[in-house]
Amino acid sequence: MRILVTGSEGSLMQAVIPQLLAAGHEVVGVDSFVRYGRIERERHYTFLEGDLSDPAISLKAIEGCDGVIQAAARIYGVIGFHQVPADILGYDLALHHNVLRAALHAEVGHVAYISSSMVYERVPQVPCTESDVDEAPPPSTAYGLSKLTGERMSQAFWQQYQLPYTIWRPFNIITGTETAAAEVGISHVFADFVERIVLNPIHPLPIIGGGEQVRCFTWIDDVARGIADHTFTPAARNETFNLGNPEPMTMKALARRIRHLAREAGLLPDGPDLAFTSMPAPSDDVRRRVPDVRKAKALLDWEPTVSTDESLQRVLSAVARNRSGRS
Repeated sequence: MRILVTGSEGSLMQAVIPQLLAAGHEVVGVDSFVRYGRIERERHYTFLEGDLSDPAISLKAIEGCDGVIQAAARIYGVIGFHQVPADILGYDLALHHNVLRAALHAEVGHVAYISSSMVYERVPQVPCTESDVDEAPPPSTAYGLSKLTGERMSQAFWQQYQLPYTIWRPFNIITGTETAAAEVGISHVFADFVERIVLNPIHPLPIIGGGEQVRCFTWIDDVARGIADHTFTPAARNETFNLGNPEPMTMKALARRIRHLAREAGLLPDGPDLAFTSMPAPSDDVRRRVPDVRKAKALLDWEPTVSTDESLQRVLSAVARNRSGRS
């Protein structure tokens, strides 16, 4: 297949694309570099720089493709997505609509949409099953609402135009490549903690809210494997799947685990117990989010293979390599 991957230069699609290529697919990537600026890297796929909120770019990118993995979006941590809600709702939904319209024009056979566990913002029960969203109020954040609306848009294009879709809902991806922004909460929490516990320690550690929020952390290659292996299979057609590691952990526990593992790896000296200083949390900050992944196991035989500890150890190994490379 010739597959269009949008948001191709982000960390998740950079993990998906090598798996697509290894499976024999041809890949076309498109990205606007809106978040981090232009990235120079060796690419073994066709690449187009452009903003998919321009319909002409969507049409150009999709020409000759058989399927699409639509991952283009503005991705931030819990503070970051509260700072740019208009851009998230406006640009992200506009570009998704353009991609779907272009897929119809090009007679593409399947469009996968990379959603988010943020669609579960107002689902009270945990763990969350894929159908729980249908019974809950809509998300209150612009990011969560944009993802839920993007899902519904994909489903609407099936209902009206018979354009097949797959919806993937990743839970809190961990990768060894994300670096933290200067402001807490712009990047994802694990990157913030690695920066402020290991790379440039801050005492006490700033933490959003009370630090008792519960999340589950999933190694990036586990998520990428699910997307690359199963997006275009019959079992995933017109289905929605959670992709996550169902090991619940509070933010304070995550911070303490990072410090413990960093000490074991020789990246930090011994010292006093970790102390925290609380920062104001958004009023809509979710208290608990845990995935139910039984559907992915039953229909796709997918399940996570990397524990939270192993994910953090891989991140810290990347930190150690970077340190040795600079010395």
